[in-house]
Parts: sequence; C-alpha cells; structure tokens
Amino acid sequence: MNKSVCLISFSDFGLGRGEYLAKAMKAMGLEVLVVTNKPVYSESFKSIRSALNKDEIDALEIPLPYLPYDDLISRFVQYILFMIFSFLILLKSRRSFDFYYSRGPQPFTEITCCILKLFKGGKIISDVTDLWPDALEYVKMNRFLKRILILFGHTVNSLIWSKLDAIVTHNEVMAHILSRRSGRRVHVIYGVIDLERFKPISKYEAIQKLPKNIRGKIDRNYFIVLYAGLLGPFQNPEIILKLAQLINGALFVVIGTGPLKETLIKKREKQQVNNILFLDPVPHPLMPIVYNMADTFLLTYMATDFLKIGLPKKFIEYAACGRPIICITPECVASRLCNEWKAGYHVPPEKLEYAVHVILELKSNEDIRKVLGNNARKMAEKLFSVERVAETLSHIIEAL
Repeated sequence: MNKSVCLISFSDFGLGRGEYLAKAMKAMGLEVLVVTNKPVYSESFKSIRSALNKDEIDALEIPLPYLPYDDLISRFVQYILFMIFSFLILLKSRRSFDFYYSRGPQPFTEITCCILKLFKGGKIISDVTDLWPDALEYVKMNRFLKRILILFGHTVNSLIWSKLDAIVTHNEVMAHILSRRSGRRVHVIYGVIDLERFKPISKYEAIQKLPKNIRGKIDRNYFIVLYAGLLGPFQNPEIILKLAQLINGALFVVIGTGPLKETLIKKREKQQVNNILFLDPVPHPLMPIVYNMADTFLLTYMATDFLKIGLPKKFIEYAACGRPIICITPECVASRLCNEWKAGYHVPPEKLEYAVHVILELKSNEDIRKVLGNNARKMAEKLFSVERVAETLSHIIEAL
C-alpha cells in the first residue's frame, strides 16, 4: 500500500493510542509522519520519537511554550497553539499526504486537517475518543460562558463532521452517540497496545528493574494496588485515599499527576494515611515495569452517566500486563469488558465496602489473581493487538 498518512496528535503523558495507531499504519505499508508536541505531563517525548524511528516512522515535534495544564483556559491555549503551529508547519512543508489522521483533541486537530485538505488535498479520518463539548457540563465555570462554549462546540462539530471522510472511535457506545449526532457511519477501533512491550513479568523482577528512586520506596512483601494516570475530577481519585484508610494490609501506589494531586497529598498528610504512595509520571517506556510491580490495578471514575463511554488507555495497558482489574466506576465500556472477560471486578463508586472485600479477597487468594490476570491478558491479545487494528484500518482506508 504505497500511500502516505500524517497522524496529528496532542501529547499529554505521551502519544498513547496515537503511537500504536502509527505502528499499525506502518505495518499496513503506509508512509507515516506523526506530528505531536512535547508531553505536558512527562518528559517522555524523546523515548517515543526513538521508538517510532526504530519502526521507520517519522516524528515531528511542535514547539509549544510552557503553560499550566491544570485549568481550562490554559488547556485551550495549548490546544489552539498546537492547532495553529501544526497547520503552519505542515502547510510550509513540501510533503503532501493521501490521508490526514486527526487523533485529537477534537475539534482542534480536525480544523487543522480540514484547512490542510483545502490547500493540499487528501482525505481526513477523525479518531474521536472524548465527547466534546459535553465534558464542559462538569467543569466549574461561569454558567453563561459554559452554555456559550457548549453551543459553540456543537456548532463547530456539525460543520466539521460534514468535511470528514471517515470517523473512528474506541467503542460501540461512543460510536452510537457519534453516529446519531453526525448522521454518519462510525467505525470502531478498540484501544491498541504493543503486546511485546506490555506483557506480564513477575512482581519481583519488575521491582528489581525499577529506577532506584522508586525501588527504594517499594516493599515487595506488601500487596500492591496500583492506579496510573490523570488525577482529575472525572477520575474521582479520592476513592483511592478512602480505600487506603480502610485497608491497612495493602500499599496503594498512585503514579501520575493532575489538578487534584496536591489536594490528595495534603489530605493524606492531614489524615495520616501511611499506606498510599504518590509517584510522579515516568517516561512511557518504563510503564510496563511499573505496572508489573502491582498485584492488582484500580480504575476509578466519578458516578455519572457521562462516563459510560469510558475505555481509557490505562485499562488497556493494565490488561496487557496480566493483573486483575478493579473498576470502581459507573457502568461503562471498561467495566463491561472486565465482566465479560472475567478479568476483574466491577464495583459501583458508592459501594466502597464491596471494593474493600474484593481487594482483601485478592490479597488472600493468589489463585484467583492468576486466573483473573490470565483472562485480562487474553482480552488484550484478542481485542487490543496492533495486528487487529491494522486489519480494521486497512478496511477503512480501502473504502475511501
């Protein structure tokens, strides 16, 4: 397939889904350029670029000024700057592409792709994994401004959807919503992961391979419950602090950052909760080691129907590393998959006493941990492989 694609993706912790989509495209025989920025939350871009180059994938970093990422205005500024700079750099480039793959954030990278299409041709595939502007309903801000932004967001979406050649999302629930709004067919590509990098290894081996600054804080004799990723309102991370208060015989490790991290650390100190450890983000290539130090994983969400679309990157990485997953969430795509594959447990956020029971049961029964962990790995191999994504992408592109 002698065609070219430019994948445009903003980086928070790293490229995440975009990295593996790029690898799937390369496996299809496409010439691939990834346009991104230095990650906001970690210093992992060099490692990502190096990994992409090993697969003969070109990567271009958009230089962005540092701005706080914890408030809505700063985030919009970052998105707008990325949209403008990526457009200008690609417009000046002599290269043209058969396809522009907009990985988000929506609608900013879609706007970039639509304008590039006017100047240089090509077809646009939009990969939408978040509901914009619906998320603004849960942001604390002036109510009038919020209504204006939501109305503006829906108007922009309607205009953009008419310009796209294909729409992709990461689960059937999201596909149904997007199809209803856009009046278009929406293709489903579940999350994707490199199963050779993210795979189960023993807890002892993982701890031995951890960086010294982390290894010194971890006692392998503890039962380790791990949460990784963003610490924001939607993630409802205070649940983890409450669980740590209720379960003395486990170490809760939280690796990540976000607007609620400092608040959680202050509460831990005030409440003298000694069995919860907060770690800063590490470069993404280290994450398979970090995950494998755990005995079980946590996925937490606030109790709202909005998050029924939830299938976050962390869930896919958890599954690939073959440990039980505890979804303390409202009913969502991740919790459904967890139940269907018997890869862990689903606990409604309001039933923390059941979450305590589940963690204690897993702590006391290694056989159950092994069965659930093996099921999680099987789920990842069946649903989230690069090969499966390449096959689906090939059908989408051939139809354009």
